[in-house]
Amino acid sequence: MKILNFHIYFLIITSIIISGCSAQLPNVMNPNYDQNPTKIIALLPVEKKTVDDDKTSQLLRARLLEELYYKGYPKLPLDQIDKKLEPLFANGAKGNATNVAPQALKDLVGADAGLYCVIVEGVGPEKLFYTPITIAIRCELRSARTGEIIWNAQGESTSRNFDFTHKGMERKFHEVLENVIEEVVTKVLKTLPDGPNLRG
Repeated sequence: MKILNFHIYFLIITSIIISGCSAQLPNVMNPNYDQNPTKIIALLPVEKKTVDDDKTSQLLRARLLEELYYKGYPKLPLDQIDKKLEPLFANGAKGNATNVAPQALKDLVGADAGLYCVIVEGVGPEKLFYTPITIAIRCELRSARTGEIIWNAQGESTSRNFDFTHKGMERKFHEVLENVIEEVVTKVLKTLPDGPNLRG
């Protein structure tokens, strides 16, 4: 009887853990999105939690731009966006995109909306024999006309690299980082409606 109870508890706990790991936060889309679909998106600098996330945020932004293009949105060059928005960043901190009001994007870069993304969880600390890489990001699409959030989503991707030397770990880390970034960006932008080049 005790063994049976143990198995039942084990199955319940396992089910809870599995459902917790696979749970996805729902995306949110403004019900009025179809009435005024976005045509041009300005991708703002990805906000980072620490200085260590600097390279990660740059890679994420570049990958986000590519994914927006694949979803049918015209490419707005990142350096052009940064140059136009530079006066709006506090103390020249390009990573602090929250200082940029969505309404400023229409006049400055000709965008209908701004995509604001933040790294919720960055690369994990290096441990003995393995380095965990977990990247979680949250993105919001804000209207340049009203400033309201018209779509948002969050996603996470994880990989663990094993090696017996520091040099080997470092090499594997760089090899896997881009794959993790590509996976998390695909997850997050999956629910973003197609852009004008695919809408026909």
